[in-house]
Amino acid sequence: MKKEKLFICKSCQISPEIEKIEGKTGGYYLYENLIKEAEQSSIEIIKSGCLWTCNQPCAVSFLANNKYTYHFVNIPPLQEEYYQALLEFGELYTESENGYILPAKVPEILKEKLLVRVPAVDTYAEKKTSK
Repeated sequence: MKKEKLFICKSCQISPEIEKIEGKTGGYYLYENLIKEAEQSSIEIIKSGCLWTCNQPCAVSFLANNKYTYHFVNIPPLQEEYYQALLEFGELYTESENGYILPAKVPEILKEKLLVRVPAVDTYAEKKTSK
């Protein structure tokens, strides 16, 4: 089972101006198109409930235990270059021990889409020392 996950908001609109195309949301299209490209990906792609950035659709989050979480917004669900960029970021995320990705390594088209990077819960946990 893959431990790194990419959550895609299934209820996100196509864009702030367009809710659906042919009755389908932007999250639907992003998930369906990305999953086709991700056969060899080491990250698990999951449809998620609302990620609460409705004014900035489409939203996705990368997360895993003991790793930073990354939340990207305004991902154009019908633009193929974003599928590859998300998968490339996913590989960097998988290869990273704690999920920290150097800003210079983030695919260029995703840099302006990053809304927040949240530290892993254990990042600030007290380290137990043995006596």
